[in-house]
Amino acid sequence: MSLHYDATPPLVTGATPSRRPDFHGWYNHPVSFTFRGADSLSGIAGCSRVKYTGPDSGNASAVGNCTDRAGNVAWLAVPLRYDATPPALSAYAGTGDQDVTLHWRTSGDLSLFRVSRSPGFNGAASSVLDRNDSGNLDDSRVQNGVRYRYTITARDQAGNVSVRTVYATPGVHLIAPFSGARFTAPPLLLWTTKRNASYYNVQLYRSGQKILSVWPTRASFRLAKRWSFDGHRFRLKPGRYRWYVWPGFGPRSADSYGQLIGSGTFTIV
Repeated sequence: MSLHYDATPPLVTGATPSRRPDFHGWYNHPVSFTFRGADSLSGIAGCSRVKYTGPDSGNASAVGNCTDRAGNVAWLAVPLRYDATPPALSAYAGTGDQDVTLHWRTSGDLSLFRVSRSPGFNGAASSVLDRNDSGNLDDSRVQNGVRYRYTITARDQAGNVSVRTVYATPGVHLIAPFSGARFTAPPLLLWTTKRNASYYNVQLYRSGQKILSVWPTRASFRLAKRWSFDGHRFRLKPGRYRWYVWPGFGPRSADSYGQLIGSGTFTIV
């Protein structure tokens, strides 16, 4: 009577990936590994084929096995770098007089970053503005009233790409309060700066009557609860108000004003 005995696990000699890494040694979408092995006693019965789908890690492992004809099993962990998640990217734009300011946030180490604008410079369809992930960009090579499209592209170390598109139309305009806003306290009036303006003229109306005219040197003015104007005393009582802003140039005595920046309304309750 013959006896066949094998208590020794087979040797897992390696694993073959279904493809090469996708980008600079990283895999960025699922990859399969076919394991292979050898057994000098009973022989190999079979080896597994394993599909790695995550999690993301620079020290990931695809774990597979081989089984010999005696039922012994051996395992092997194959190292790999895996990242299937595009980098986080958010962006927004602020506009002013012949100016657009872009702000963005990204996460992780990037292998590429680019900000492009359409229309571009000197009649070009598109131009690259920046290749540095600095978090913000001021674009002063713009014209008021033109709608610009900014495309922000970020690529991580594994080749995953995120793209955000922001539209902006530069020009002078009111910022706050938004028209029709309601307040229980004096609001802050805020608008974009006008290039070369020395001051601004802010006028406030209630029921069609001008009740305030001031000349701040900054692009903002905080209303008060009470004030004097044109020999009369006023207070910010409940009701609907309309305000206007004009830019002024040179000394106030020159009486030189530009076009209306904007007009808005708010309500005191």
